[in-house]
Amino acid sequence: MSIITFRSKAAGELHMFHETAEKIFKIIGKPLRGQGVLTPEEFPQAIEAIKAEIEREKAIRQAYKEKEDREFKQGLLDPQNKKEIPVFFSQRAYPFLEMIDYAMKANEPISWGIP
Repeated sequence: MSIITFRSKAAGELHMFHETAEKIFKIIGKPLRGQGVLTPEEFPQAIEAIKAEIEREKAIRQAYKEKEDREFKQGLLDPQNKKEIPVFFSQRAYPFLEMIDYAMKANEPISWGIP
């Protein structure tokens, strides 16, 4: 797994797995190339798209939890058979949202792949 380092004068550096960064950039509708810049003008749309994906994921997780609860109450789930809890998109995207927030307040871009 490769790492991408995002930089902003307003927020320092953020290191992220390439796969996570690709998912975020697909959601915001911007290609993730070897290097690039996310400008302050692009921040509002990016924030809106990421938050919409977080809400979509939250609804899916809630429906799954309700299904699991019903199955448990019906005796269909073994309480000893605990599943591993995955790291969700919202947890992975939060640091990037925070970086955007700092950069937006300072009107500074976020760059990556640029030495």
